[in-house]
Amino acid sequence: MGKRWALLGGALAFLSMLSVAVGFSGCMSFQMTDKEVARRFAEAGQPQPRLYRHEDAQGMIFVARSGQHTGPSVVLVHGSPGSWDSFIGFLVEPSLNSRYAVTAVDRPGFGRSLPKTAEPSLMAQAKRIHDAVAASGAPMPAIWVGHSLGGPVIARLAVDFPDAVAGLVLVAPSMDPELEKRRWFNWVGKFPLVRWLLPTAWRNSNDEIFPHRRELEALRPELGEIAAPAIVIQGEKDSLVPPGNAAYVVEALERAQVELRMLPEANHFIPWTDPQEIARAIEDLIQR
Repeated sequence: MGKRWALLGGALAFLSMLSVAVGFSGCMSFQMTDKEVARRFAEAGQPQPRLYRHEDAQGMIFVARSGQHTGPSVVLVHGSPGSWDSFIGFLVEPSLNSRYAVTAVDRPGFGRSLPKTAEPSLMAQAKRIHDAVAASGAPMPAIWVGHSLGGPVIARLAVDFPDAVAGLVLVAPSMDPELEKRRWFNWVGKFPLVRWLLPTAWRNSNDEIFPHRRELEALRPELGEIAAPAIVIQGEKDSLVPPGNAAYVVEALERAQVELRMLPEANHFIPWTDPQEIARAIEDLIQR
């Protein structure tokens, strides 16, 4: 009887998770439609963004930019999952786009970028993003802003392309390999049926999470090479990226001038809950 109940419980749990996956595939989107983007800019009374598609050997990286054609330049890199319009509030903000060139990208595997598969290599992501932003005409060097998994991407970019980086804003960055844990839903997402039902963004997010610790281990010894000033913004109530990541970054960037800004009431979603903190960090780095 005990074994039968255990099997029944396992089947019910699997069906429950499967229904969640079906729900995600049917109702969750990580990319705004063209009409939604146009409406957002129109409502803000701002010119429509300039859109670029940079072809490379792997596919295409999508870039959106608003504001001034000349510097200073700000580049925003989203987390996992996500798309460039995770930062649309910054592109439509007059206090930023009236003075700066504000650029956001779709990371490989997300949004409009191609191919529609995950790119687990931080080095490959950094190169493709750097090349696409440079090809779009965005002024360099830039202040680079990375949220969550976008944090280690821009850190890798600062190692490989130091001349393109004037400063880093690392927002809840998933950087410490010792704190990189796979959760139960990551393992569930590996089941073929669940994987097939998941939206592309969720599937690619899971695919880049599994090798992420290995990528962070490879990045660890090179973080000390970064000389650009950095501001780390971390929510103390972040349950997705432990706050210990912020302390790790401060210690690892041994050559850089690093400032840590802890937000006592913030969780992981700082770009939406506390965008003014990111804007303030951008302003502070530009003033330096």
